[in-house]
Amino acid sequence: MKITLPFVKRLHLYLSLTCLATFCCLVSCKKDMVITNEVVKGEAKIKLVNASHTSSSVDFYLDDVKVNAQSLAFGEGSDYIKISSGTKNASFSNASEDVSAQVVFVPTLSYTSFYVEDKSNQGEVLTFEDNLGATAAGKASVRFVNLSPYFTNTINVNLTGNVLLINSLPFKEASTYFSIDPGIDLRVSVLGAGGVKVFSGAEFEAGKIYTIWFSGTSNANLTINKITYN
Repeated sequence: MKITLPFVKRLHLYLSLTCLATFCCLVSCKKDMVITNEVVKGEAKIKLVNASHTSSSVDFYLDDVKVNAQSLAFGEGSDYIKISSGTKNASFSNASEDVSAQVVFVPTLSYTSFYVEDKSNQGEVLTFEDNLGATAAGKASVRFVNLSPYFTNTINVNLTGNVLLINSLPFKEASTYFSIDPGIDLRVSVLGAGGVKVFSGAEFEAGKIYTIWFSGTSNANLTINKITYN
């Protein structure tokens, strides 16, 4: 078949435009890929607590860089420390062992990280996101964390008047936040154990945010610890 010159020119133009469109599409896809994979940079905050009776003083590391200025003995905690956001290898170290966990720190958010040990003295890093939003008018905002492996059962928390607030909080778990009236006592017990530990409502102030964490080497010496965030 004879191909005329105008046809060849039209064919050449068509192929050129097709190649150009394909190239533009590839460039566009590449740009989209770069944007999608872009890592969000920023800062988060972390508070550190040594919640293990049996541990010596501990230090906290993120990606092998020490974060706290002073070692923390049992029951001690740090102020908030600013850290870079992203996925980090979070670890606590004491005289006998190092324990670590991968934690994703989101920009602008705040966290509390606890060092705990089980009955065989195996350490673990527990990190919880903190809710520092405004409290309800006239209320305190409180969450609860069970950090003792020595209780024979889970933890219950009642308000005065037998109003159940927390039902069966297990070891290494945190509750949601509750809005409570300052001045109302908390009654804390190990499920089925019989004894009750009273925590005075005078410890709470309207507009404040708290974490209450439980420690103790037996049901009888259940200890109530308080962290104030603002």
